[in-house]
Amino acid sequence: MLGDTKDNVPAFALYYSISFIIYFLTVSFTLNKKIPQSIKGHGFPGTLGIKDNSTRFLWIILIFSVVFRLTLLPLEPSDDIYRYLWEGKLQLNGINPYILAPESKELVHLRDGFFSGINHKHLTTIYPPMTLIVFAVADLVSHSVISMKSFFLFFDLLLIFVLIKYLKRWKRNATDVAIYAWSPIIIVSFAAKGHCDTPQIFFMMLALYLYSKQKRVTSVLSIGLAVLSKFISVVVVPFFILKNSPKCLAAFFFIVAFLYMPYAGAGMGLFSTLFHFGSEYHYNDSIHFLILCVSYGSPVISKLITTVTFAGGLLILYWTFLKPDFAFFRQSAPDKNNEVEHEKVLKFTLYAIGLFIMLAPTVHPWYLTWIVPFLCFHKSKAWMVLTGTIVFYYFMNHKLFSSIIEYNNEWVWKEVHWLKLPEYLPFYILLIYEFKSNRRKKAVSP
Repeated sequence: MLGDTKDNVPAFALYYSISFIIYFLTVSFTLNKKIPQSIKGHGFPGTLGIKDNSTRFLWIILIFSVVFRLTLLPLEPSDDIYRYLWEGKLQLNGINPYILAPESKELVHLRDGFFSGINHKHLTTIYPPMTLIVFAVADLVSHSVISMKSFFLFFDLLLIFVLIKYLKRWKRNATDVAIYAWSPIIIVSFAAKGHCDTPQIFFMMLALYLYSKQKRVTSVLSIGLAVLSKFISVVVVPFFILKNSPKCLAAFFFIVAFLYMPYAGAGMGLFSTLFHFGSEYHYNDSIHFLILCVSYGSPVISKLITTVTFAGGLLILYWTFLKPDFAFFRQSAPDKNNEVEHEKVLKFTLYAIGLFIMLAPTVHPWYLTWIVPFLCFHKSKAWMVLTGTIVFYYFMNHKLFSSIIEYNNEWVWKEVHWLKLPEYLPFYILLIYEFKSNRRKKAVSP
C-alpha cells in the first residue's frame, strides 16, 4: 500500500503514529492491570501455569504478533538488505567480505539486480561474523529479500519465546511480552525494513535468561554471540564476567576467536569500516549534537568528549555493579540472594545500552530496538515514548523538510536539527522525571 516508505513519508508517519498511540494506550492501561496467575508450570501456553484469562490474552498477543509481521513483510525494505544479500553471496563464492568492497573490479562478475541498491559501495563490510553467517545461510536458502527478512523474523519470534520464559522466571505476567511483540518500531524495523539486529537482541536476552538460571558459562557464550552479531553488545560483557570465574572469560574469548578465524585474513580490515563510520559520520544525535555545538562544530573534539563521557559513564556503571554502596546510583546493602544479583545484571545492561544510545553520534530508528525488550521488565515510559517520537527522523529523509547533499563522497540527506526537538525533548523530560521519581521512592522506602 505504501510502497517505498522513503517516497511516502507523510503517509508512513501518519500510519506509524496512529499505530504507536494504540500500542502505547494498550500497554499503559491493559498490561498494567495485574492478571492473576499461579507460579506453577514451566512450559508454554497451556502449561505456563497462567490462569485462563491470561492464557487467552497471551495467545491473542502471539497470534496478532505474527499477523502484524506477515502484513508488513511485503513492504519495500531498507537498502541495507541489498548489502546483506551481497555479502551472503560473496561468502558462498568463497570471498571474504572484509577484504573486497562491492565496487571492487574483482567482483564485477558477481553483480546482479540487487547491486545498484547497495549503499556505501566503496566500503567493506561493517558486520561481525555471526551476522555474516546469517547472511550466508539466508542467501543459501534463496537469493531474495524475502529469504533474508524471514531469517531475521525467525530470531525475532524466537526472542518472543525467550522473553515469555524470562518474564515467567521473574514471576511477571507473560502478557507483558506485548511491549516487545506489538511494538511498532520492532515490527517496522524487522518485518518491513528487514534490519539485521534480531540475532544480537535474541542472543543478549538469551544470555540474561541463562544467567538468571545460574548457567554462567553458557550465558557468556550467548553474550559472545550477541557481540559477534553487533558490536554494541560488548558494553555489557563485563556484567557477565566481572563476578564470575576465569572460565567465563575464557569462554567469551574462545567464541570470539572461533568465529573470527575464517575471516582473519583481512587483518585490520576486520574493523576498518567500523572505525570509519564511528569517526566520520553523525546523524540524528542528541547529546552528541549538543557537545558538537559547544565544541564549535569540531567533529574531532566532539567525538573525543563524547568518547570520554561514555567511557566514564561505563566505568561508573561497572564500579557500581561491583560496589553496590558507591555514592552515584546508590543501591541497597549488598545482598547475597541470587535473585537480586540476576536482576542487577538485567538493570545494568539496560543502563549501559541506554547510555550508548543517548551519546551515540548516529541514532537510526532501528537502534531503539535494542532497548525495547528491557521495557517488558522496566516499563520506562520515556523510552517507550521515544520509540514513537522517532517518527520525526523520517522527515529528515524527505524533500518536504530536507534536501540531498554531498558528504564523504556520497549523496545523503541533510540533517534537520530542529526536528530533533519534538523527537528527543519529550524523552529527556520524561527520563528526568522518572529518575527523580525513582530517587524519591528509594528515599522513603525502609
